[in-house]
Amino acid sequence: MKRLCFTYDLTLSFSQPVWRHTFLFRFAPASDESQQLWGLDMACRPQTQLPATRDAFGNRCMLGHIEEAHESLNLYVRGDAVVRGEPLRADCPAFYTMETPLTAADERIAALGEGLSGAAEEIAMQAAERVRAHVCYRQGVTNERTTALEALALGAGVCQDMAHLLLAVLRARHIPARYVAGLIPGEGETHAWVEVYDGTRFIGVDPTHLCLADDTYLRVNAGRDSRDCAINRGVFAGGAQQTMRVLARMAEV
Repeated sequence: MKRLCFTYDLTLSFSQPVWRHTFLFRFAPASDESQQLWGLDMACRPQTQLPATRDAFGNRCMLGHIEEAHESLNLYVRGDAVVRGEPLRADCPAFYTMETPLTAADERIAALGEGLSGAAEEIAMQAAERVRAHVCYRQGVTNERTTALEALALGAGVCQDMAHLLLAVLRARHIPARYVAGLIPGEGETHAWVEVYDGTRFIGVDPTHLCLADDTYLRVNAGRDSRDCAINRGVFAGGAQQTMRVLARMAEV
């Protein structure tokens, strides 16, 4: 069990003023039996109210609206958590067995899952080893629209791509699994891994680092794939181009 402190700093900059900006901010980690959150502070500039809600996957979300013209939006979160590193006991919706456009499988992906045996956790770790053998970590070759099939063909990608490919392998074997976006100690952006369902529990498997998620992994969102876990979504009036800067930090106290 570890006590962790974290910050998440998101800045959207616009090439010219925008207005009637409605956005959904999905960065409010929830407390459950595997992690306990407290002291969660959130700030928005320009200032606006951020009423809380939950999406279809149970993730906590903040809704915001800025009517006036503005050239940037900053959302900042700080919090503390105690993470136990234990699998999460929960029900598993049927849609975690279904492929999505980002996790669709073909015979190449199905072949990665052949010959694996054991409990769900063991199969997931074996599959993660095969994913890591076929996809090396390399930034700048994929983007948020890259599918598992494309990452496999490229032989390269980042944590998001490896999580999508592992999901595709597991679901091709009819093993329920979900995508997780969260934080691990260090500085940068969010990290992505997979939680496989063993019938009663979600067990975290990180194909990027080839390990089980432990008490240094803070879950922020979970869903069918990365699109369900997007931290920022929004629409605005105006013809501006948008750029985004993200800085996430987490450290053990």
